[in-house]
Amino acid sequence: MRKWKWWKKILLVVGVLVVAIGITGYVYLQPYEPNERALQALTRTEEISIKDKKEWISFIPDQAEKETILFYPGGLVEPKSYAPLAHQLAEEGYATYIFKMPLNLAVLAQDKANEVIQKDPNRSYVIGGHSLGGAMATRYAAEHEEDLDGVFLLAAYPDEVGDLSESNLSFLSITGGKDGVMNRDKYVEGKAYAPEDHQFIELDGANHGQFGSYGFQEGDQEATITAEQQLDQTTELISEWLSK
Repeated sequence: MRKWKWWKKILLVVGVLVVAIGITGYVYLQPYEPNERALQALTRTEEISIKDKKEWISFIPDQAEKETILFYPGGLVEPKSYAPLAHQLAEEGYATYIFKMPLNLAVLAQDKANEVIQKDPNRSYVIGGHSLGGAMATRYAAEHEEDLDGVFLLAAYPDEVGDLSESNLSFLSITGGKDGVMNRDKYVEGKAYAPEDHQFIELDGANHGQFGSYGFQEGDQEATITAEQQLDQTTELISEWLSK
């Protein structure tokens, strides 16, 4: 009887710990959700086909250009939050895939791009991402250079694991002058890991969160340009980079 009481106490403690961990995970892993503008951008048009599948959301224009864009979302940001960006890139003629990550963390599935590339290895691909997604995109590119033509980052930077300094890839980095989330010191350090063919562009008045469409992000600064202006400028820069 005493032994059973002892085990009941152990089970009770374990149960409390499991609940506590579950609650902590729920609180700290709550994702940023897409705003109304993002949800509206998920509506297909006559020119763009949109498919919401288990592993990705695709935006495919009727007349697609050579390059296909593979996009990794920011950490704890739901993929639908990048629908406005993907929709505008598709309007420019670029088929775009936004990947769905486990727990909305690209670090848990940095090889997700394989799932599209392996379906059609004869197409030309570029990979990009926002924040944590951008860092994981560079890590993917470092291991799969032969499958890609370029890498673009939004409010992100490469690290030692994603070292592209010896690669022949084209590289575009877009940051915001009002970004309060990105680590500026790490960003400067990350420039050493960029390939020779690189562009670093800072958008005046742009912040971290407005590269997506999910509202204000904790720790960010207030942008001095609108979300629409930031999105339009970002789309234009990516399109110009791709056209070259």
